Amino acid sequence: MDIIDSRGSPSERSQRTDTDIPALADMLYALNAHHAADLPGRFHTEGDAPALRTFFVEKLGQGARILLYRTEGVPRAYLMWQVLDHAATALEHPRRQALLDHIHVQPIWRHRGLARRLIARFEIDSAAEGCTGWITRVHAFNTPSAALMRGAGAHLAVETYEKRL
Repeated sequence: MDIIDSRGSPSERSQRTDTDIPALADMLYALNAHHAADLPGRFHTEGDAPALRTFFVEKLGQGARILLYRTEGVPRAYLMWQVLDHAATALEHPRRQALLDHIHVQPIWRHRGLARRLIARFEIDSAAEGCTGWITRVHAFNTPSAALMRGAGAHLAVETYEKRL
């Protein structure tokens, strides 16, 4: 897990993620509650703290990377990402992309540039891993997140449609 300090610069690389997992779990709960309010047929808020902590431990074990943004020594935001390797197919070239899995900033810390700093660092780190670009999924209801991604230079590439039966 990489730590970014309040100046937006890397301050340390930490292997001791266990001390930050509870704060990450709290932020994940808040992020998921936002999704559950808009898509209750898909998302729920019944995951307890141990399950949310386990989610991060498992993701880290599967190769996910987390950028954690701290101010005053306290986690305020995070970005979770992973590398996706795509083999060549009959239709597509091989490529290595970064998947920005999710990003969350505590509400009181929004509109202060934390998310932009996390994305900037994510782009540096993913390029260093050999990624030639990045992708993310933004739910249709989440216009602030879509605006953040466009502001970071991303563009709409594919639209996914869903119908509940």
